[in-house]
Amino acid sequence: MELPTVGQLVTGEVVWHAEHNHQVGIVLREWAEHEDLLPRFLERVGQVVTGCVTKIASIGFFVRIADCVEGLVPLAEPDVDRAEVVREGQDEWVRIVAVDLERGRVFLSADGIAQDLPAREELG
Repeated sequence: MELPTVGQLVTGEVVWHAEHNHQVGIVLREWAEHEDLLPRFLERVGQVVTGCVTKIASIGFFVRIADCVEGLVPLAEPDVDRAEVVREGQDEWVRIVAVDLERGRVFLSADGIAQDLPAREELG
């Protein structure tokens, strides 16, 4: 899992602190508990799933496909205005392209999803 971004609110357990320099060590159990979720997506490579757009970046957008599991949908055309493609909070159909367990990453695609309407209905 990637570390939380600066300014992001998280819940964790304080495991140590140093008063003299105001440092605190925190275990993010919620993140640690979900590290084993990625292997189950290996079996789903090629499937079409729905998820929520969580972040838009210069290289594409991220979609949450399960609790603590997000994947990147790269933009095919880098010059496309991302605001015209998707919005944060929007539900989006995506295909699971690959899962990299070593790096903890899921790669997604939004290309050609419209022609897979029966696959969408099967997933409910």
